Amino acid sequence: MDFHDIDWNRLWQQGRTKKSWRGRGKCDWDRRAPSFARRNMHSAYVERFLALLRPEPAWTVLDVGAGPGTLAVPLARMVRAVTAVDFSARMLEALDEEAAREGVANIRTLQAAWEDDWQAHGIEPHEVAVASRSLSVDDLQAALLKLDRWATRRVVLSDRVGSGPFDPELFAAVGRDFQPGPDYIYTVNLLYQLGIHARVDFIDLERCRNFQSREEALASCRWMLEPMCSDEERKLTAYLETRLTRQDDGSWSLCRRTPVRWAVIQWDKE
Repeated sequence: MDFHDIDWNRLWQQGRTKKSWRGRGKCDWDRRAPSFARRNMHSAYVERFLALLRPEPAWTVLDVGAGPGTLAVPLARMVRAVTAVDFSARMLEALDEEAAREGVANIRTLQAAWEDDWQAHGIEPHEVAVASRSLSVDDLQAALLKLDRWATRRVVLSDRVGSGPFDPELFAAVGRDFQPGPDYIYTVNLLYQLGIHARVDFIDLERCRNFQSREEALASCRWMLEPMCSDEERKLTAYLETRLTRQDDGSWSLCRRTPVRWAVIQWDKE
């Protein structure tokens, strides 16, 4: 078999059927929007992603899977304009609310999914297209080609490395096997087959996360595992009782043994 005979998009699709975590729909993200916005704003990930992006003041940026504006709001302060696209209406509401609080007025929000007709939604090509931690798609090749078509200058995306944000020990604690599914290496190899030679950098995040309460920590961990049966709920609660550490400021810290790593993949348009 030759390298070019491998269908990386098909392997991606097959791998996603074996992953241990469940994909989320609009209702799931609508429900999680308030807590997600609160926990992810001003994160270390954003600072490091922007350092690799190196925004320029004249840019127009298309942010696909923008969520509550984790990236779009700070990025808008550094470029001419941002179009933030997400399929969750509540996430976009949270984005608009955060932009208003921060006095950021150069973000346009549009509700659309990867599979939608972006042109019909009035989304025009931008100088830079970004997909930050939002490549949970069934057709990876279609998503990558779409980003490439909607960018006139550069495409920048981030993808999981290994387990990424999912903690294998949480799955083991409730008695489940853990299969992370396909990660960034499928994306890089597929891009190569498409004739795109991308640059890859990595973002390593801290192993410990702080929560304002034990209930908030439980809700965050439950999100990775839902749906759960009552026995799994009991096991998860017992596991967190042994792993949560109270901090001097009253918050609770949860540390994991496996690192949280993201690959930042970018290429310039010729």
